[in-house]
Amino acid sequence: MGERHIARRTVLRGIGGSAAAVAAGGLVTACGGDGGGATPAADDGKPRHGGRLRAAFTGSSAESASVLQATSTPVDYVRARIVWDTIGEIENSKPVWRVAESVEPNDDATVWTVRVRDGVTFSDGKALTADDVLFTLRTFATQPTTQSAFLAGLDTKASKARDKRTVELHLKGADGFFDLALAQSMFVFPDGTKDFAKAPGSGPFVLKAWSRGKSSLLTARKDHWGSGGPYLDEIELLSVTEAEARLNGLKAGQFDYAGALSLPTTRAEANNSRLRITTAPRELWGELAFSMNLSTDPFIRAEAVQAVRYAIDREAMVRTVTLGKGEAADDAMGRHQAWYDSSLPRVPHDPDRARRLMSSGSLKGTRLSIRTSNYEYGPLEAATAFVEQGRAAGLEVAVDKVPAADFYTDMKSLLGAPLKTSFYHPLPLPLALSLYYGPQASYPFTGPSDDTLKGLMNAMHAAVGLDRRTGAVHDVQQYLYKHGGDAVFVRVPTVAGAATAVRGVQAYGFFDYPSLRDAFLAS
Repeated sequence: MGERHIARRTVLRGIGGSAAAVAAGGLVTACGGDGGGATPAADDGKPRHGGRLRAAFTGSSAESASVLQATSTPVDYVRARIVWDTIGEIENSKPVWRVAESVEPNDDATVWTVRVRDGVTFSDGKALTADDVLFTLRTFATQPTTQSAFLAGLDTKASKARDKRTVELHLKGADGFFDLALAQSMFVFPDGTKDFAKAPGSGPFVLKAWSRGKSSLLTARKDHWGSGGPYLDEIELLSVTEAEARLNGLKAGQFDYAGALSLPTTRAEANNSRLRITTAPRELWGELAFSMNLSTDPFIRAEAVQAVRYAIDREAMVRTVTLGKGEAADDAMGRHQAWYDSSLPRVPHDPDRARRLMSSGSLKGTRLSIRTSNYEYGPLEAATAFVEQGRAAGLEVAVDKVPAADFYTDMKSLLGAPLKTSFYHPLPLPLALSLYYGPQASYPFTGPSDDTLKGLMNAMHAAVGLDRRTGAVHDVQQYLYKHGGDAVFVRVPTVAGAATAVRGVQAYGFFDYPSLRDAFLAS
């Protein structure tokens, strides 16, 4: 698979985050434990120093030690977060700056000034400066990386380092939300880096050993610039593709932490005192949608879009697809984020109305086919459930199951399909709206935008100041709710597991790829 396909699939998995939250899990009872049973750990709230954490995350043949491909797989992403510090990260829907001390726009949000924190050093002892930040952003923006989608508006040639601690970023157009983009996995590496697999980082750990598809060993820096961790001596990251294998390894004591567990695999572990099963905060849940391409039949007719929305039994989807653990959604993504328009009304389940909408005129006898896949838990299950729900509403629905490896790589077929499943992983809502809708959308699953939506999206990006930005986001959400092609029908919780001694694991926007920089083992 090419690098561009890797980057595209990574963005669609939602590497981007919406809000930070503590994902505190449990870990081993002792350093390098022998696999014996865990006992509840004493926890006085004070971090303990020492020990090795063994954590298992999803991996694949696409794994890479390069910082440019660090978001290709979850295990790579987790490793990158502790080797390379970022410009910033997301907490409670807002950026929290790391390498940056501050990030501020000019009056019309066409120029952003990044002030670099003093005293940050790379693992080779060199000071991190504005030249490093500028080189990092130029590289990410011009290479086939996940980050390039968020930096599409950056004018790399006009941007410059004014002095050792100040970067002046010029944009191609106004973007009042560029601060959110700068908090999306912008791992900083030294100016002039040529070997991106060996680029020094300013994070709390350094990579000592790496084997693709197997494991990584990282050791703590004693000279890390930040407050708090590292508390652990070592972190061992294990590449384990299947969620069930990660859970079984955790239960057997082979792993201390297991990320991205599926709802079915953890259902029987709720009362297991040897483990701590942790659910992501609601703003970091995934969202399932049936995406209708408004430029194709039958969805060029608003009645067909409405019929699909009314035919979905959202509460039944919560019971069956999320095993009762999720919540219904109302045709708008981003619920529980600070940006979300909470005034949007609940969408009713009204199969009789759906039947009436589809039984007249050119829509009579329409057959629907949902393009879907089992690339992760949820999309195929939801599409299968909708076959029966559609039948109850007079809709004839078939499932077009595509092999997992092909679903996102054949982007032309996916975008062109009249109806498909979408699993939207959490992103800050303004970034998610820009990624999927409007004239600059990278992945317009619901088809090209009309002039009204273009105007609303342009107004959103031109908004400066919290109140104006929030109001502009709400305007876009209201329009998509009334005229858009996404039926976002259920929100799916993400879960992780750990033994009972782990503390300090934090999401910072990415529950499936958490930050381990402040993790420690309670004794």
